[in-house]
Amino acid sequence: MNPRQLAEVLSETGLHHESVQRLVQTYETLETHLERGEYTQATDQVETFCQAYVHILNIELGEPLERDTDVREFVAKSRNDVIANDAPASVQEFIPDMLNAAINTARARDTGPIGLNTSINRSDARVGVSIASWLVVELVRLYLSEDEFEDHEIESLITELVTPIKEQPLHDLVRSRYEFDEQLLARELAEIVYLVPETEEIAKGQHFPSENQEKKITALLLGRVAACNLGFSETLGVERSWINDRIEGVASQGTLDSIPFVFKDTDEGGYYIPGFRVGDALDFLTDES
Repeated sequence: MNPRQLAEVLSETGLHHESVQRLVQTYETLETHLERGEYTQATDQVETFCQAYVHILNIELGEPLERDTDVREFVAKSRNDVIANDAPASVQEFIPDMLNAAINTARARDTGPIGLNTSINRSDARVGVSIASWLVVELVRLYLSEDEFEDHEIESLITELVTPIKEQPLHDLVRSRYEFDEQLLARELAEIVYLVPETEEIAKGQHFPSENQEKKITALLLGRVAACNLGFSETLGVERSWINDRIEGVASQGTLDSIPFVFKDTDEGGYYIPGFRVGDALDFLTDES
């Protein structure tokens, strides 16, 4: 789903802008959880989506907003005709049924004695996302004027919304060479190294390791990660001679190869610590044992 396009279309319906943005964001999060195989998180998100959906309808229908997140109350009012007289038929008939079915997917229930927990969670998540897709399409159908968009644009969006999501649980295996927890790195490197942008230098702080050669190398390469991230250095990696000049010794090939989170790549400039191993490197550096 293209969230920007969906937000643009829904905004043209005249529905409350901020509420539409919240609905789109919630729907995008819902899809993302399902794509990653995070079924429990997906079903939890279904109820949040339904609350955002009801909020939009309550604003449109002029209903009181004191309890606008109570989905079941909205369903009960719609079914019992205790709602705006000019509400579209779908709001009084079909939408309440779909909302009720959606939030029921998040209800805990006995999975039986044969360990069906994962399968049931996956089923619930897929049903919840499918209903959410239907509900979004219904908003478009009810409130979008014919002359706002070309037919093929709306058809393309609706086709995308109703196309089954391809789950990608392998996404959790993806790791970035350049992304890491910047706040953690800044906190743990404080007073160990400093960055000098004018000279692209990694300066030693008062807590720079004094004895352990592997920790010296780790501190310098972590400083390089920070410097590269800030644009102070053009390359992430360094040559062995760069390391030797700063540890007041010789970093042997064997020493560098023995540090599990240090990699070598000529395209990166030499030896470096990738973003996905920054946490391991910090654990090693700050370990006092």
